[in-house]
Amino acid sequence: MSTTTLSSTLSSSAASVRLNRNTSYHSTRVADSITCVHSLISRWDPQTSVSSCFLRATTHLHSYLLHVSRSASRSAHHELIRTNFILQSAMSRLDQELKNHLMSITDAHSTPEAISTVRSIVETMISTGYGEECLGTYQSIRRSAVTSQLTEFGFDLSTYLSKKLRKLKWDKLEIMIKSWIDAAPVAFRSIFSNERQLSDIIFGSSSESVHNAVFGSIICDTATKLLSFPESVAIHVRRSPEKLFRLLNIYDALSEILPDIESVFKSLPASEVQQKAISSLTKLSDAVQGTLSDMEKAIQKNGVNPRIVAPGGALLPLTRYMMNYLISLSDYEHSLNAIESNMTPDPTKYNSSSFEPSDNLHDSPASIKIARLLLVLIQKLESKAESYRDNSLSYLFLTNNVSYMINKVETSRLNNILGEEWVVAHMWKVRRYVEGHLRSGWASVYAALPVKEKEAVARIQRFETIFQKVLKEREGWVVVDAAKREEIRLLVLCTKPNWAVAQRGPYGHGNKRGA
Repeated sequence: MSTTTLSSTLSSSAASVRLNRNTSYHSTRVADSITCVHSLISRWDPQTSVSSCFLRATTHLHSYLLHVSRSASRSAHHELIRTNFILQSAMSRLDQELKNHLMSITDAHSTPEAISTVRSIVETMISTGYGEECLGTYQSIRRSAVTSQLTEFGFDLSTYLSKKLRKLKWDKLEIMIKSWIDAAPVAFRSIFSNERQLSDIIFGSSSESVHNAVFGSIICDTATKLLSFPESVAIHVRRSPEKLFRLLNIYDALSEILPDIESVFKSLPASEVQQKAISSLTKLSDAVQGTLSDMEKAIQKNGVNPRIVAPGGALLPLTRYMMNYLISLSDYEHSLNAIESNMTPDPTKYNSSSFEPSDNLHDSPASIKIARLLLVLIQKLESKAESYRDNSLSYLFLTNNVSYMINKVETSRLNNILGEEWVVAHMWKVRRYVEGHLRSGWASVYAALPVKEKEAVARIQRFETIFQKVLKEREGWVVVDAAKREEIRLLVLCTKPNWAVAQRGPYGHGNKRGA
């Protein structure tokens, strides 16, 4: 409707109220209200703020509307139509004012004047029966504001749909994961929390159920979508050891903000947001457990061809990879404890003739899981060792690999997780490997040493022959660890101390060749 038509309607309504001497006690106030509304609407400048006079006038009009609606007379019906039209015009102005002021508000810490004006408009619109229109405008503006704030932190909800995630390559998805980890804490600790405060202030005169309904309608859908991302990653991303750490990163980030989620949404009964957070944590936990289980199977299947062995009894690439991997995994001890504690332990998985944990072994879920993976690795190494035709080389292979494992444990956080008992137990295991190596590889040499003077010449010749044969057989054998190499050299020489002085052993002068 044009301003001219609206003005004439307002003027005629005011005149009818003044000229009708039989009107109720509301008439004077209604006439003043119509005059006020007419004046403000006809001179409305979108850049100016709505006045308290306008707000009071619309309240009086609404009261008069209710009063007139109780009468069944024809004149009352005419007044009802006129007053309702004027009130609708006033509400249209207030709705536009509400939009303008909401656009200038960022959060609960915006200027008190702007927040106070919005609150007054909201209270007026709700009290005059236009609560639905008021809430619709408020929700629309604030949803857009929240979305814009998230976008500023590099998180665009439209790109985080599960259907799109399935088609993404890992490198792009990894960038999105990092973005989510950065955005989620800001969203729940700042953006959503401030929105909660703002809705409580703006709708302070309304009931708590209204506060919750308004806040929930603005935030819940966005928060639920935000929390759906970790769940989608856990479900749709193909499992692999390299991706495990990103899953743990998301799990850590979500676990850390869980108290904030509960705090912000605690007033919402059976909050869908809280349920989604728990669901995402559960799916991430399942994905982590599944990845670790797959890794265990992968260790067991690694190098199924028995002819493929480490030359010279050297380190198996799998050993180096697994130890470096487990060292990285140890940084997530807290998360592993939380994830693994949700499983019912199977004691049969942690007992083996290859390794029996002592009663003092650290028994946290993380230590049990890591000890289990190390056990499977050692079992694989022992299986690999059987592929060597020479028993002495088999023992040397085990010595090299398990010694490497011990060294990695001792010099990392794994030592705190597994405990000193694990290290000691495996040192004894290496000692037995060394003894087996000496027994298998040097028994024939020791047997050639003379025990009587009369036998010396012949036995020395025989010793030299066997010794050279053994040295030739051990060409290319290695002892990876320098300290272990010296230990084996001394053990070989000290078996016959007199000959240790007379003969320079195969390990002299830093020779890295195996025994």
